[in-house]
Amino acid sequence: MFLHRKSIGRIPSRPLGTPFEDTTYAQQHKNVLFITVDCFYDKGYDFRDNAQGLGGEGAITVTVEGKHLAWFKSILKEARNDLSIKHIVVQAHVPILQPVRSVQSSGQFFDHGGDSEFWKAMEEYNVDLYLAGEVHSTTVSKQTDSNVLQVASRGNQFNNFLNIQVTDDSITIRAMNEIGVDSHDYETFGEIVVDKTGSDIQISAEGVLELVSADSALIRFDFESLLPLSTHEVIGMRGKDEPIISTIDMRGMNCSEAMTNKGGLGRKYHVGVQCKFSSVDTFFESNF
Repeated sequence: MFLHRKSIGRIPSRPLGTPFEDTTYAQQHKNVLFITVDCFYDKGYDFRDNAQGLGGEGAITVTVEGKHLAWFKSILKEARNDLSIKHIVVQAHVPILQPVRSVQSSGQFFDHGGDSEFWKAMEEYNVDLYLAGEVHSTTVSKQTDSNVLQVASRGNQFNNFLNIQVTDDSITIRAMNEIGVDSHDYETFGEIVVDKTGSDIQISAEGVLELVSADSALIRFDFESLLPLSTHEVIGMRGKDEPIISTIDMRGMNCSEAMTNKGGLGRKYHVGVQCKFSSVDTFFESNF
């Protein structure tokens, strides 16, 4: 029997009569409404629209439309009329806003991105957080004209995860990273706070949760200095028995040093370097 059967106001907790009635649902927990969405849509045929950048994964594309979208909008509207719901969190597997950091991922993304009807509905009804995965890395993004935060994060092998705390007028998200390997001890390496106490929402962020802007330089190198890989952890790149690798093989080459990416995407996009025989015979391998 389906667990989340309690309606949200007058609206059923799931989109009954659609193919998603057992995989999309809403549940209120205390002062937060959580809406989990199955965003994978079967077109029924091999779908690719190169001009619009849609599809490309066989018959499955990423979208929410039709009765599924109508249910989603009705849930959001009902939630905003319920004074007991202080925050709305929507979660689905695939990021919507681009760019996001990515490692060992398909890189699949939501059709139409920030121009999709799904994203526009979240903006219209002031959703607080959109949580996504898929990319095995952490990025926080927002549009300049709205306060909806997209938080894409990783949780592989529980060596990296988010801790989220809420009150009636605030949301605090901390990115936690394991100290060592299989230690189950963690340190904070990024934090974002959404303060809703005033008339305008205030957002402060630091570390890996600092907002990434598509309007700024994402990849930037000055080519002035190198740093040993062993002194600079890149989340998602670790050895079997060590959290920080000292060397990595890339396409048949062994790299032990890196150039620092000083752009918005940060250390995930450092460039691995190996120098061989002379400064002229230098090889570069990107960590994309």
